[in-house]
Amino acid sequence: MRDRPGRLAGVLVLAGLALLVFWPLAATILEAARPTTGDGAPGTSLDPAATAAVAAETGGLARPARLALETLIVVAGTEALALPMGVALALLLFRTDVWGRGPLLAALGLALFVPLPLHATAWLGAFGDAGRMQAFGVRPFLIGRPGVIVVSALAALPWVVLLSGVGLRLVEPELEESALLDMPARRVIWTVTLRRSLGAIAAAAIAVAVLAAGDMTVTDLLQVRTYAEEAYVQFSLGRGPAGAASTALPPLLILGVAIFLVARLLARDAPAKLATAFGRSKTWRLGRWRIPLGVVVVAALGDLMALPLYSLVWRAGRVGGRARLGSPPSWSLAGFLGTLRSAAEECREPLVTSAILAAAAATFVVALAWGLCWMGRTSRTWRAIALMTVALTLAAPGPVAGMALMLAYRSIDRIYDAPAILVLGMAARTLPYAVLILWPALRGLPDEALDAAAVDGWGPASRVLRVALPLTRRASPAAWATAFVLGLGELPATNLLTPPGVSTISQLIWSLLHTGVESHLAGVALTTLAAIAAAGALAAGLLRKAVSPDP
Repeated sequence: MRDRPGRLAGVLVLAGLALLVFWPLAATILEAARPTTGDGAPGTSLDPAATAAVAAETGGLARPARLALETLIVVAGTEALALPMGVALALLLFRTDVWGRGPLLAALGLALFVPLPLHATAWLGAFGDAGRMQAFGVRPFLIGRPGVIVVSALAALPWVVLLSGVGLRLVEPELEESALLDMPARRVIWTVTLRRSLGAIAAAAIAVAVLAAGDMTVTDLLQVRTYAEEAYVQFSLGRGPAGAASTALPPLLILGVAIFLVARLLARDAPAKLATAFGRSKTWRLGRWRIPLGVVVVAALGDLMALPLYSLVWRAGRVGGRARLGSPPSWSLAGFLGTLRSAAEECREPLVTSAILAAAAATFVVALAWGLCWMGRTSRTWRAIALMTVALTLAAPGPVAGMALMLAYRSIDRIYDAPAILVLGMAARTLPYAVLILWPALRGLPDEALDAAAVDGWGPASRVLRVALPLTRRASPAAWATAFVLGLGELPATNLLTPPGVSTISQLIWSLLHTGVESHLAGVALTTLAAIAAAGALAAGLLRKAVSPDP
């Protein structure tokens, strides 16, 4: 009977995973397997004439192949921009004494939590068709496929820096010191440091692929048809969830397998080191290049962050102007403050609603992720379940995750027509990040402390409450804060799930985005950025403590 708490915990974790992941996945597969007509109703297959018309429009290329090619181009372009730049920045900021690295890491930590709709608002307002680049007086260039690639790469860049940086900090210092006896430092960095970090860099590449292939925010605004965008469009046009789900299953399977393999590789690579990585790695001295390189990096990253913000500030404060008379608008501080006041009033209710829902989702997610990681410490079966969960939830495009929950709970009014469905949507999208934060913390728990507690007669529940929870006092709040901030800005899944009478901040921005990046939307975006920056600063601080060694 002493193992009853452990069995009960396992049942609760499985029930939570079934509620959030496995039953929605099964409902999606069952629905996708049903034959459909062109309007999504059960029946025969899609109209052959419509299929032929689509093939003619794409030069004879079948629609699935065209979607696969477009998705591959977007993913490859995003990787080509984000990965080299992110790894180079990670090497400088995590492993060298470059000037200004502290503030830059703090800024990148905040950028982690900026949702893609806000990235789209800022960048398309500055350089895209939505804003017509009035702030700069030149023609837009963030349009079509290049626009999707650039915005997705800039949104993914902080994740590449963080994931690659953690891997770079985990390189064994004794290997680098030994290699320095036989070769110069630049060769050690290339042949030892980067080579030993390939697992983390691969994880960063998967993260970029997930973001680029699984989101429909920018692709919808710029009319680029990837798998995720096609799933969203088919559902929006009334083709039914079956057609939309079957459209997105191929990339889900491919990305899911890739994530599973990379996660399995990383799980074997001393995960317990993550808890002490930031206190043990070698810092490369740049000497006379320390300040010049720091100035270049600060200027480059500063421009990347300042230009879209400048555009939003300019738009929020512009007044006057008459197109017929050729009189351009001007900027006014009074107009800027007035726009912010108006936006704050409109944002208040959606922000409060989003915060409450995100807090509920984060609490559920951390409890589920903590239990999953705890069970996975000593069981290969549970480790496989954890890897499968992370792979599925990361690989599923946002619209497909929303449709899966819709299919699973559309017959349960208390969930489907209530805010609970939004909590499930936020939880499904943030669960993998909570698992990734808690996994190294729980895998790194000292067995000696747990064994000593068992010898003293403490049962499984007591060991969890009196040993494991106190030892994860940093990682657990960091996981909660991360899930909360990411849930606060979640759009692709919750956009399809929102019941009548409920409005979230991401949906408000999404609806305003389709009318152009004008003064009102700029004010709403700036107000939301301020709220997310405050919450993100807390999450980033907790994350930093979670990966720092105990004093």
